[in-house]
Amino acid sequence: MKVNFTISPRVLAHLGEDLIKSESIALFELIKNAYDANATQCIVDFDFIENKLNKITITDNGSGMNLDIIQKNWLVVGTDNKKEEFNSLKKIDASKRGSRIPLGEKGIGRLSIHKLGNKITVITKTKSDNEAKLFIDWNNLNYSKKIEDFIIELNEYPIPEYFSNSTGTRIIIEDLKTSWDRRQLREVYRNITSLNSPFSDGSDSFKVIVSSNSNVFDGLPNFDDIKNNALYFGYCKMSGEEIVDFKYCFQPWSGLDKVEKRVITTLEPEMRKIKRQDRSYINLLDSNIGDIEFDIMIFDMDTQIFSYSNMEKKSIQSYLKENGGIRVYRDGVRVYNYGEKDNDWLGIDFKRVQRVGGNISNNIIIGSVKINRDSSDGLVEKTNREGFIENNSYFDFVEAINYALFLFVMQRNIDKIRLSDIYKKYKSIEPVISELKNLENLVDRKIKDTSSKNEILKNIYRISEQYKQVKEILIKSANAGLNIGSVIHTLDKLLSQLIGCIQRDEKKKAIEISLLLEKIIRGYSAMLKRSDISLHSLNEIVNIALDNYEFRFLDHKIDVISNHNDSNLKAYLAKAESISVITNLLDNAIYWVSSKENKNRKISIFITDQIKGYNSIIVSDNGPGFNLPLDVATEPFQTGKPHNIGSGLGLHVAKEMMIAMKGKLLLISDANEINFPSNVKNEQVTNAVVAICFPTQKR
Repeated sequence: MKVNFTISPRVLAHLGEDLIKSESIALFELIKNAYDANATQCIVDFDFIENKLNKITITDNGSGMNLDIIQKNWLVVGTDNKKEEFNSLKKIDASKRGSRIPLGEKGIGRLSIHKLGNKITVITKTKSDNEAKLFIDWNNLNYSKKIEDFIIELNEYPIPEYFSNSTGTRIIIEDLKTSWDRRQLREVYRNITSLNSPFSDGSDSFKVIVSSNSNVFDGLPNFDDIKNNALYFGYCKMSGEEIVDFKYCFQPWSGLDKVEKRVITTLEPEMRKIKRQDRSYINLLDSNIGDIEFDIMIFDMDTQIFSYSNMEKKSIQSYLKENGGIRVYRDGVRVYNYGEKDNDWLGIDFKRVQRVGGNISNNIIIGSVKINRDSSDGLVEKTNREGFIENNSYFDFVEAINYALFLFVMQRNIDKIRLSDIYKKYKSIEPVISELKNLENLVDRKIKDTSSKNEILKNIYRISEQYKQVKEILIKSANAGLNIGSVIHTLDKLLSQLIGCIQRDEKKKAIEISLLLEKIIRGYSAMLKRSDISLHSLNEIVNIALDNYEFRFLDHKIDVISNHNDSNLKAYLAKAESISVITNLLDNAIYWVSSKENKNRKISIFITDQIKGYNSIIVSDNGPGFNLPLDVATEPFQTGKPHNIGSGLGLHVAKEMMIAMKGKLLLISDANEINFPSNVKNEQVTNAVVAICFPTQKR
């Protein structure tokens, strides 16, 4: 026996009411239909009677529909006419199409009307046909057992009721299903007005306008009101494997007259290549994404900095709270719901929580990502209209945007640090020590009783010393934490190799690996022991650090150039801490030389007395060099690694440890300042140069 499916009329209700999550998305679907009809304008009108929303009308000036189109397409659920149109138009050169590629293709968007109201009137007219009028009463679904029983009124009129001199479609929604409150209405207004990119130059061929006979939308801040209060701006275009156009601009307000505008328009060749977090390259063509344009503006809501602005902070915060984030626009129309408050699709807020400092949040940015419909087949919209299906193309899309975002944030951090250095009050390298010193001076001036004064000063001194001890412990702990990742990675690889040798009965190789494991563990253990400052041979320190990294150099196929065995220079240092600092620098160098496409990976480490008053260990490499200004690179939480990965603490902690040993850490911008050994010069291993300088006299 053969049977077939039958469809209950309730399916229409489920598709419209349950599949579409919110009223905003429902309206958005109807507006997209206007776009697909080649309209240049769509007006959404909210009609109130006695302060209550009574009717919603959506009117466009598109191509309209005749009776045949309504019956064969509009009233057919799941029709593929738009998909066929899409496939047909894709074959035609964009300049010769004369029609937009449709945004919709599943044939169910029109059912979103059911989410909004029970009574629907559709008035529509094409250029050469009579005006048609359709009326739907969704209440009648309750009385229909079969889909065929659900009757809809459809008529045409030779004398137009509405479109007398034009074409288009007018949808009137009455008997609304939701009792709309003020908050919900303003939320819908925000969503509708976000359908066009705020970064549009005004030449968009499709505009969405909201109107009402009520004042419910009055007083809402708009993009034009607040855009000039951003400080940091970015634009880039990505095509194929590269960023082909890039611009970053720091534009200080007139009140910030101690800093100057800064513009960056060039990137190093390696930085132009679009990278995933694992440093592999993305090709947008291979991923069927096509070209991407990305605009962003970043606000600075720091109270002390914002005091130099001429706009009320509360109104900007209010706007950013509702509109902050990065939205996606396909052919100029928003793809919902990227950029909504509950959709951290780029992980921006998550990363900010994961790592303190150096990151931004959605509520201080406004961003726009633009893609083309005909070249982004890999990005497929979900049936429920809440973003793209999470396939490989989507993941590459997210990684590409995050990479571009990293480039903008890296530049923004440079300006933010410099801005804070100049304008933030009470900024001090050692704020606690500075405040304690101020307190000492205050006590000395104000307290007259000698006994009381001495007692208070003694307590202040004790607090100061305890603070210094706590800080020293924290810095050492931080450095140990930075090194632990590479320790575990190295030991894990060696243990895997050892197990393999034992399984293959390779006794000699197994003994070699076990001895190497023992040496590495002994070396790392030495870094964890507390040591006092005393006179040490720099050769000994370098040897231990290189032994710790012997396996990693082999694993990454890195050649190490060194003169340390020829040196007899000594300096005053803490042994464990110094080994830890060198390890930190070697870890950085390995990362950057390993990111190079060529396999000629080299790191140099040599000992010198060229820096006056110090004996120094200089680590350099042939990686891409510093991509942060040297005055910023040692600040906490600053990293030049793609996607802002890492803690951004490595160089800062190394600098603090050197200061604690009465030495210093130098980032050297001009390699000619140092007389490198001839083999280092010949191999050109001087792209990034870091010197750690130890005192030759006890201080």
